Amino acid sequence: MIEVTIVFDNYKGEPGFETGWGYSCVVKRNDEFLLFDTGADGQKLIKNLKRAGITPSLVSKIILSHAHKDHTGGLKEIQSLMPEAEIYAGVSFYEEVKKLLPYARLFKVSSEVLRITQGVYLTGELEGKVKETSLVLEAKDGVIVLTGCAHPGIEKIIEKVISEINPKVLAILGGLHLLDKNAEEIRNVIACLESKDVRLLAPSHCTGDLALKLFKQHFKERFLKVGVGTKITFESK
Repeated sequence: MIEVTIVFDNYKGEPGFETGWGYSCVVKRNDEFLLFDTGADGQKLIKNLKRAGITPSLVSKIILSHAHKDHTGGLKEIQSLMPEAEIYAGVSFYEEVKKLLPYARLFKVSSEVLRITQGVYLTGELEGKVKETSLVLEAKDGVIVLTGCAHPGIEKIIEKVISEINPKVLAILGGLHLLDKNAEEIRNVIACLESKDVRLLAPSHCTGDLALKLFKQHFKERFLKVGVGTKITFESK
């Protein structure tokens, strides 16, 4: 079983969780816990983890999508609760993380696809306005793609996933950074996702209200409204 729990987001999900600009989610895959991004505020992230019933010390890996503070701001505080966790940071900001956490177990992510454990991959840093890495999880009916902000473009990310990891994309979760896009540009993204036969879309954070509205109209039951505290379950491969 794969469980993805959003523990930092600017959109409300479940009662009792604190919102904040940024993104973080916990992936429980079988008996392993992974943390994808750390939001902007460590204390708020820790409170939300507690609310979700997740023990920080159980997290074995921290994956950072990109260098922006709304995705790395909680890193130092949360890492102090999981000092043995492996941290994966893109080469574009690896030295910043090393300076912040000189004794942590750091791993450098290049532009190549990286398998970090069975059934779990990183796309590697993709070029864009901001270089960014996405997390890919193998599930029973395809792969789940987790994005921080999708700065390189979700189209480019999906192309790499399909060509180098798995041709079947089951779900996309996370920020899609369509805040500044108009309706026509968003419909082009929708057309791309349809052409790749994406089965479930659960975007949040920086996706933007217009994009969320158009996604909901188009994908209907394949669109999932999510926010901090939301848990999504998938069958393992």
